[in-house]
Amino acid sequence: MRRARVILIAAAALAAACDAAINRVIGIVGSGGTATHLTFTVQPTSTTAGLVITPAVVVVAQNSSGNADTTYTNSVTVAIGANPGGGTLSGTSTVTSSRGVATFSNLSINKAGTGYTLTAAAPLVTSATSATFTITP
Repeated sequence: MRRARVILIAAAALAAACDAAINRVIGIVGSGGTATHLTFTVQPTSTTAGLVITPAVVVVAQNSSGNADTTYTNSVTVAIGANPGGGTLSGTSTVTSSRGVATFSNLSINKAGTGYTLTAAAPLVTSATSATFTITP
């Protein structure tokens, strides 16, 4: 019986450590307060017109300390901000955040241009603008 408890405690500790490591990778540090703003933790990268932007764009709802609000579950919407090529954003542009994280895995823009940005907006928080990126022909 004692050995089973030790194994159970070790398994719980391992699970907690793995969860913490995964959270650090995707930008979740811990709640620590209500979300005040959005931030792009994985910025859009330059790609070819019509192809999916990879890696997936990730937006996190963060509190005033810069930590993810892991209780935030509102929908987050991305749109083109600066649009130097007159492109159209395709893919799923509104997703429900999970633990404060919204992942956009199939976004693309159909026209070439240098200096595109994306904006992210959601209820109850300040919006965000991505870094600039290029869509090539």
